[in-house]
Amino acid sequence: MNMKKGQRVIIFSITIICLIGLLYTFKSFRFSTSKETSKLTGFPIWYEIEKSEASIAWFGYLIIIIFCSTLASLIFTHNKSIPKVYISYFIFPDHPDDNHSSTLSTKFFNKILAYFSLFTFISDLALQILYPGKLWSSFDSFHSLLELIIILYLTFGQFKFFIFFICMKYIILVNLLTITLKWPLDAIWFKMQDLMLDFALVIVFLRIYIRTYLYIKNQDSSQFPEGNDPQEEFNSNTKFSKFTNQIILLPIAAFVHMFGTIATLFVHPTGDMIFMLSHAVSFLMYTFYIYLDTHYTTNISNFKNIVLPYTPTWKLLFIFLWSIILSIFILRITALFLLISV
Repeated sequence: MNMKKGQRVIIFSITIICLIGLLYTFKSFRFSTSKETSKLTGFPIWYEIEKSEASIAWFGYLIIIIFCSTLASLIFTHNKSIPKVYISYFIFPDHPDDNHSSTLSTKFFNKILAYFSLFTFISDLALQILYPGKLWSSFDSFHSLLELIIILYLTFGQFKFFIFFICMKYIILVNLLTITLKWPLDAIWFKMQDLMLDFALVIVFLRIYIRTYLYIKNQDSSQFPEGNDPQEEFNSNTKFSKFTNQIILLPIAAFVHMFGTIATLFVHPTGDMIFMLSHAVSFLMYTFYIYLDTHYTTNISNFKNIVLPYTPTWKLLFIFLWSIILSIFILRITALFLLISV
């Protein structure tokens, strides 16, 4: 739908009003000044992680699962002998009516997902050693950076210089504010931006799945963008799958990941266990997606295309604004990390 400028102004105005109103509800909050210190490192931390024998074993098992899924993802994405018939392509609409579009291999996107898993593994491992705090946030900020790269790459279609510029500015801003802000504003800020990207990633992946599902449902093979004909590579060993089924793994994995992040705001230590479990499950799903994308082809029109919805800059900004609102809302209803009182 091609929204007129006046309609965009009204929607953005309503969004800004909602954001300001939500922020105003924090006026009556009284921030806690108590601060914990890690028994292991001696550095200030945001909250303590349970270190019972059962919890250590639980975290150990999940860390191993995340490591194995990360290793598998890296192996799948760096395999240079993938047959052409298994290579997928993104379709990037250049206009709202989809009359003009360009295609791009999903190889780079799969590598981004693999490195997303790698940096998450490093962040989760550091969390168990350093505990959540300023020191640990420098590791987890790279996890957030990969989420931002995925969102921008899927919006603009290429990893252009301005995307690199935005991402570098973002990671510097995140770490600078986290280091500069005093307790508990540092924890609140870091958790807000983390949740914001989690929400945005769910929205972006869900839009891609819906757009691809509807496109394949409503189009026939003659209307797909031209590409390399893989017929010559088909043989009795070629593996087939219904391609749209694998794309649903992306929004589900992102949602599970987001749910785990939210769980840490409600309860401790159960929330931390749910957080680690969500990472193990979500990145297993990402690994399974990469496996299907690199080892199976589709029996739909003999093409493997992922159709991205047309997303102009104003719409991306709108997604980020509502992601900020949702993240602040979650922080509000969970009493801001349980670290402040009314």
